[in-house]
Amino acid sequence: MAIIRQNITGELTQELISATDKTNVSSISLTNINFGGSTLIDLYVEGKGIGKFYLLKKIELPVGVTLTHDIKGLNNSNRRFGLFIKLTKSDVFTLTGGIDVTGTNTNVPGDSTLYLSELLVGDEIIVTGETRTIATITSATAATVTAAWGSDLANDTTPDCSPKSRVDVILS
Repeated sequence: MAIIRQNITGELTQELISATDKTNVSSISLTNINFGGSTLIDLYVEGKGIGKFYLLKKIELPVGVTLTHDIKGLNNSNRRFGLFIKLTKSDVFTLTGGIDVTGTNTNVPGDSTLYLSELLVGDEIIVTGETRTIATITSATAATVTAAWGSDLANDTTPDCSPKSRVDVILS
């Protein structure tokens, strides 16, 4: 039976299998589901008496690519180790359309933007040199950020996004 972890996000290390799980894994499938940029991935086992052993180290996974890795014999029946994944932030990419911030508020008014398909809550956007974190997305052209903009910003026709890393993981 497959264990599925969907949308592991952020620049983080996450435990996929606990040292207390009596689990056997024969393969792992990793898919980069970012809208822009590659994600760097480390996959390793760690436990008492064995230290840290990398199965994958600093592997670049491009957008939309799936990597399947055979790990035959990864048997945790003795409950001695955990399986971990570490994601490193994706590349910055330019958003579609423009953003024209007016005033010291948290609105992100878009012009021909595609917020619903290019952004997720938690992504950072860079508009005319100011970086903010996306708080909400209500339409293709309307979103908010977690902190107010410093002032009116010039219409930015090439705003950037620094997305969280997003990877689907399937263990079987």
